[in-house]
Amino acid sequence: MKRSVWLAAIAAANIGVSFLYNWYLVAVLGPGRETDALFAAMIAPQLLLTVCGTALANVLVPMLAVQPEDQVAGLAWTMFQIVLLYAGLAAAGLALTATLWTPLTVPGFPPEARPLVVRLACIQLIGAVLTVAGAVQRSAYNARHRFVWPELSTLVATGVGLGGLVLALPAYGVVAAAWAMVARAVLQVTLLLRGMGRYRAPDGAAAELRQAWRRLRPLLLGAVYFKSDFVVDRLLASLAPAGALSLFTLAQQAYSAAQLILGKALATPVAPLLAQAAEAGHWRRFERISRRRLVLLLALALLGYLGVLLAGRPVLSLTFGHGNFTPDRIHQLWWLLVALGGVWFGGVAGQIISTSFYAQGDTRTPIVIGAAAFTVAIALKIGGFYAFGISGLAVAATLYYLGSAGAQWVVLERRLRRRLGPVPGEG
Repeated sequence: MKRSVWLAAIAAANIGVSFLYNWYLVAVLGPGRETDALFAAMIAPQLLLTVCGTALANVLVPMLAVQPEDQVAGLAWTMFQIVLLYAGLAAAGLALTATLWTPLTVPGFPPEARPLVVRLACIQLIGAVLTVAGAVQRSAYNARHRFVWPELSTLVATGVGLGGLVLALPAYGVVAAAWAMVARAVLQVTLLLRGMGRYRAPDGAAAELRQAWRRLRPLLLGAVYFKSDFVVDRLLASLAPAGALSLFTLAQQAYSAAQLILGKALATPVAPLLAQAAEAGHWRRFERISRRRLVLLLALALLGYLGVLLAGRPVLSLTFGHGNFTPDRIHQLWWLLVALGGVWFGGVAGQIISTSFYAQGDTRTPIVIGAAAFTVAIALKIGGFYAFGISGLAVAATLYYLGSAGAQWVVLERRLRRRLGPVPGEG
């Protein structure tokens, strides 16, 4: 519990600094076409991060957690170099073709705004490559129950990035924000090198690589589809009036940041424990760990959402109520936070539910359920947006997250019931 408190405190500090980053950006520039361009340019880098970075963590932590200590460093260095190479090639391909695919992601932007989106996307792809490779480093730490330094290094790197933004934004505008993200990624990878041990050349013949690929393949293939939900969101939001995309993204990022705090403090630390319980066949212990964390996460999520309902508007007015942020924009941001409540609850619950599948070596089930839910969500989002605008898009996102997390929980519970067998005394 002491470690969880420390992790929550560091993660909260991380979120605070990240909040200051976004606050300074929109306070100076205001929600408008320039900030819309920055958030729209995140589509390709974020897709690379979401698909590859998340998949790597979900596969590598359970796999490394059951490896002998003397083999972890060699496998981590091998994976780090392989991921750095292939992520770099993917980013290079995206950068070279950016003028072709970028206009398709922002159909509502005027032609004169699109070159800026291309430029910002190419810059951010550099940071995305390093962040994906950093997922291997974090997995090596977490598999050995070392959680504090990865979070502390993130805090240091984000703080440096914020300092660079404050210095450069007045002179260079939104381009400075993109380069600040790259600087943050470079520093974080550098800081995490200390936990990798001495350098090891890649061992392409390692049997664990085949196991990792078997587990990664369904995650990558499925995630390319259903993890691209934010692409649909931003594509539709680009059709809304200027500034709406920025506000929608800010609301999503607020919940994502809070989910990150809870996930790193309460979900990430139990991933190795769940993997070890599954490996040993201790399903009663597995169920107890998973269920208790789920209940705790949902209780904290409820408290957070009540805070948004009761204190959200005055807090937003206090933090954004000056500069280029008008009262109408503040009200719109608060309403988006309310409408995205299901994204908050579903995302928080999904962290421990999906981790429970991955700890069993099952990377397929969450992907299949997520892909099915996303297929329905596409129609909901398009219909919601054209019927009710950006608010309809938010409500559709809420239904999607709640449905996906709920379906995964039902499947997980049924599987555990089968593995545990009948409860004594039941007829």
